[in-house]
Amino acid sequence: MKTRLYISLLALGLSACGKIEDEYVDRSVKYNINWNTAADSSSRSFTSVYFNSTKNHFNNDNFGAIGQFDYWPEAHGLDVLVDAYVRTKDDFYKQKIAAFYEGVKKKNGNRFWNNYYDDMGWHGMAHMRALEATGDTRYEQSAKELWTAIIDGWNEEDGGGIPWNHENTKEGRSKGVPSNGPAAIIAARRWQKYGQSEIVRGETNLVWLSRIYNWIKEHRVVQQSGRVFEDINNNQGDWTYNAGTYMGAALEYYKITGNKVYLNDAMKTADWTTSTLVNSTNKVLSDWAEQQDHDVNLFKGIFVRYLTELILHKDLPESARRRYVNFLKNSAQILWTKGTTKTPVVLFGFRWWEAPASVGGLRAQLSGAMLMEAMAKIKAAGYLE
Repeated sequence: MKTRLYISLLALGLSACGKIEDEYVDRSVKYNINWNTAADSSSRSFTSVYFNSTKNHFNNDNFGAIGQFDYWPEAHGLDVLVDAYVRTKDDFYKQKIAAFYEGVKKKNGNRFWNNYYDDMGWHGMAHMRALEATGDTRYEQSAKELWTAIIDGWNEEDGGGIPWNHENTKEGRSKGVPSNGPAAIIAARRWQKYGQSEIVRGETNLVWLSRIYNWIKEHRVVQQSGRVFEDINNNQGDWTYNAGTYMGAALEYYKITGNKVYLNDAMKTADWTTSTLVNSTNKVLSDWAEQQDHDVNLFKGIFVRYLTELILHKDLPESARRRYVNFLKNSAQILWTKGTTKTPVVLFGFRWWEAPASVGGLRAQLSGAMLMEAMAKIKAAGYLE
């Protein structure tokens, strides 16, 4: 994300606060939301308004503006299409998934390679999901090409890790969770899918998972608290999406090994995030410096995706599941009732407790749609009353 280092707004009043308890924090407010209906209207409206049916990629806002270099949000748009298709089996979404492949490839210069390793990571994960959902083998090839390009970035400088981009500058060579978190998840999922048959740069994907995950854990996680950081001395670099991909990687590692260390890693970071990266007033998930049409607005949706996967895992202790479900339920209720306009189209505010203006940026819409799809998924699993 090219703009991630240039945020200059004042902090939004985030503070460490207690965990969400088993009941919604404001017990005086009663909600009656059908989450499947909310997901239907959210994803259908999002796809109809934001997906450019001529160019077959996502527009940057609800009035048709095109962000020519918006490569990384496109991957999350594909994720929402997959979420909706898996839930509904509606051919409306399957057709968009098929069209997306050539549309985004053309927009990106007739290739999926990108200068930024984190951008390729988001696409690598989304393309694997599109393959799994639809069987479209074009996504199998692109996912493999993206993965090979990502691993080509690994180097031993500063103890290992994958850098931000290909540029031989201090910033380009810097390493953090945005490039390494998605890579760890891809390594885990490709190991589970292809096993010993896939070798990349002379190693199995299980070896790459171990290397990448351990680099993140040793260099970007406070072991005692579960805090995931970019700069240990600056908590304004603690982002929800970094916590999300670290949790996602930990959960995938646990699926492979059965080692409770990794499940505990995921839970510790989930507890830290849901008690720290929130608005201090309403306990709604929030990142520092959320603002109109900015990369940061997409971060929350990424965290929601991986917290949902943790919630749905059968080995998660019930007390933790209840805690995380109620946390998401609180955020979703407030977003749907206070942070969303529903006519003429569904638009989400970039702060989930404030209704949007008439213009809705792509990133905020993605996060909101991901949360609605997550709630429908959790409801279908029987974890919501």
